[in-house]
Amino acid sequence: MWKSHLKQAFGIVDKRFAGHPLDKKKAQEARKIIKRDGVTWTEIEAEITHILQGTTPVHVQEQMAEARKYFKL
Repeated sequence: MWKSHLKQAFGIVDKRFAGHPLDKKKAQEARKIIKRDGVTWTEIEAEITHILQGTTPVHVQEQMAEARKYFKL
């Protein structure tokens, strides 16, 4: 369940993490579920890598940093 919320926290076109108000709302929902279920940063990182397949390595790094700050992990 957390994976679908996390995926929806990324823009459809630009693949930016929580870059739009609706994406931020999904990020908030994902954060609640992730904390509740004790999901590790390693699991989150693997899922973000999967979500961002086909983007540049720089974009992956930038979005990973944003997500890490957001989830405070």
